[in-house]
Amino acid sequence: MEPKQKLIVAAVGGICAVIILALAGLLVAQIGKMNTARTERNDAESNLTDYYNSKPYPSETNREIREADAKAYTATADAARGLFAHGLKVPQGETPSQFVTRIGESIRTLNARQAEGRRILAGISGSKSTAEEAPLDYAFGRYVVQGEMPAAAQVPRLAAQFSAIEHVCAILLDKGANAITGVERIPFDSAAAAAEEEPRSSRRSRRSRREETAKPAAMSAEMDPVLSEDGVTRESYTITFRARYTTLASVLNALTVDPLFVVVTDLSLTRPSSLRDRVAEMVKKRQSVKAAALRRAANSRSEEEREAAQAAADKPLFAGASPAERLVTDPANSVPLEVILKFDVYSVPPVEPAAEPDAEKEGK
Repeated sequence: MEPKQKLIVAAVGGICAVIILALAGLLVAQIGKMNTARTERNDAESNLTDYYNSKPYPSETNREIREADAKAYTATADAARGLFAHGLKVPQGETPSQFVTRIGESIRTLNARQAEGRRILAGISGSKSTAEEAPLDYAFGRYVVQGEMPAAAQVPRLAAQFSAIEHVCAILLDKGANAITGVERIPFDSAAAAAEEEPRSSRRSRRSRREETAKPAAMSAEMDPVLSEDGVTRESYTITFRARYTTLASVLNALTVDPLFVVVTDLSLTRPSSLRDRVAEMVKKRQSVKAAALRRAANSRSEEEREAAQAAADKPLFAGASPAERLVTDPANSVPLEVILKFDVYSVPPVEPAAEPDAEKEGK
């Protein structure tokens, strides 16, 4: 073979070898990609198999549990709403004049019941002030004292407010409160009347208008939107009265079991007499008794009387004193406390019964 042919054969062989090596490399790379694709396919198949073999959610058991929970929650919510529904019987369809006449009679009855409590309190304190004898208007003075007539649209809410005040005041008097000295409610009717008179009264300052507007808002804080959406309403009240501790405890216990949904928001107690002054008075009285015993011992001529008086003087200050002379506080017989009771009354409008279907329409 000629040298030129040898060179050609060698060049062609080299080129073929390079091509074969390149193809072998491509084959190895494709084999690796194929193995990776096979692995991914097997993993996806395994996942799909697991998905198809797993139980579906929610299953029938899950649905039954969720439906039972929903029924229990609904029953609980209905029961809670039923607690708000135990309201007071408020006369419906009253005219403004009928409303004013009715509450005037009820207020006179409540004031008559307080007369005995005021006499007892006057006997304990030994004083009788004009303010205590003045009849209480129970936050409805503009109607029963000033002779105004409420707007017809305001009568239902005013009637509900007065029923709650009358109910709680009756509980106080039944439990033995000595006197009810003040009642406050949400004066929504005062705010409405002030808004109507504002164009005619240009002398009123902005500051006074802000104070009158802020007073109802201060007594009635914002209510939970969940309760508002369910039709629940709340009225806030403040009652100031005088009563012993045992009476106050009985009143609070009565409010906890009362069908009316009452929530006590604040309770303030003030004692008219100081315990420190009472203790000082008791100590002074016992010291005077001991000093008298010492004087008898010094002035006695009989040896036996002198020894007996000296023995009595040597005893501790409160030795032999009766329980009433040693007791600093006596809840059952102590001087009545000055009590400020703030509470909210929750209620819902009564549910109207569903109208019965017409028998004639059903027949047709």
